[in-house]
Amino acid sequence: MDFIKYTTEWVKGEVFQGKIMIGIGILLLVGAIAIFKSEHEVLRGTLIPLGLIIIALLGYGGFQIAGRPAHIDKVNTIYQQNPKEAIEQEYNKAMKDNKAYSTLKPVWAGLIILSVILYFIFSSYYFKGLAIGGVALFLSLLILDTTLHYRLQGYFKHIVEAKK
Repeated sequence: MDFIKYTTEWVKGEVFQGKIMIGIGILLLVGAIAIFKSEHEVLRGTLIPLGLIIIALLGYGGFQIAGRPAHIDKVNTIYQQNPKEAIEQEYNKAMKDNKAYSTLKPVWAGLIILSVILYFIFSSYYFKGLAIGGVALFLSLLILDTTLHYRLQGYFKHIVEAKK
């Protein structure tokens, strides 16, 4: 398979993940509305982190669906004019993304641990809910970045092969 076909497959994977993210985001939005209507103090404490999860899922999922298909057109245009330049640009982008994912994963893990510790420190039910929501938020971001990083690693391997 050539470079453009691998790039197309990577973009299809990104778009598919974006669709899954949108679906999960909508389900969580329905759950957040139900929590908002409830009187349960712990659940109400989870609303702020849950809102951030929903924003991340809908925002980045929407970006994946709307923005990634245009990326393949851009890469294809550059590849037709100068294949080495297109491969080099994708290599640099993949390196930057790889560094970001590698840096953020330990940050998310650390924030999960901090949220668990805060759960045991807080005495208010609202703040306990906030800490539980923090665990959910940072775990969601860790899973999201891990899956994106996993797919990027496969694509990166093909970019390196194309570079040779």
